[in-house]
Amino acid sequence: MIKKREITKTAPDIEAFINGANEQTTPKLDPKASRKFKTHTIPMNEYEYRLLTELAEKYGQTHNGIIRFALKKLKEE
Repeated sequence: MIKKREITKTAPDIEAFINGANEQTTPKLDPKASRKFKTHTIPMNEYEYRLLTELAEKYGQTHNGIIRFALKKLKEE
């Protein structure tokens, strides 16, 4: 037997909606979160690639780790 869908009508809280329009909510981002949000492919010339490789070897990091490290350092400045 088919159930008839019941429609429930609730009055929206108009005052809360109006007062919430001026609020800017920005979520707190976790720096240790999973790295599945975005992926970038960066075209490089041979000089840039060798520089990246040298830095990765010097600091014992992966290429991506060096790029992340540089981003964090630049943000601090």
